[in-house]
Amino acid sequence: MVKKVIKVLITSALMVLLCNVCYASAYTVDNASIDALVANAVEISTLETSFEHGMHGANATLSASPNPWAAFAICWVVGVFGVHRHYLGTKSSMWAIYTFTCGGIFGIVTFIDWVVLLIGAVDDDVSKYVGNTSFFMW
Repeated sequence: MVKKVIKVLITSALMVLLCNVCYASAYTVDNASIDALVANAVEISTLETSFEHGMHGANATLSASPNPWAAFAICWVVGVFGVHRHYLGTKSSMWAIYTFTCGGIFGIVTFIDWVVLLIGAVDDDVSKYVGNTSFFMW
């Protein structure tokens, strides 16, 4: 009990010390410089930039099939939110379904998706999962 009180007191003292050392009044904001910077700024549209560099529809190429290893990696990192399903092309509400069911029935669906995508990545074919709009993609 005494150790906890000592730890709390030391932590509180350190916080007060840090707050006194790092005070905000040492910094100033020059509003005139900020206003001048905003006034002289140039807005660039991505549409204008893409046409200037020849990246319009005639030159654009899209992959017919998503990369299986990318789908596997996305499932591994953020699969509980259903991001891999969006990468593979599914309905826009799938992220909510995955999130509100705690990663697809407490992670079971995400784990099975992960295994299925691993097998698909090894076989280099996830085409049967592309555009699948059902909750269970397998």
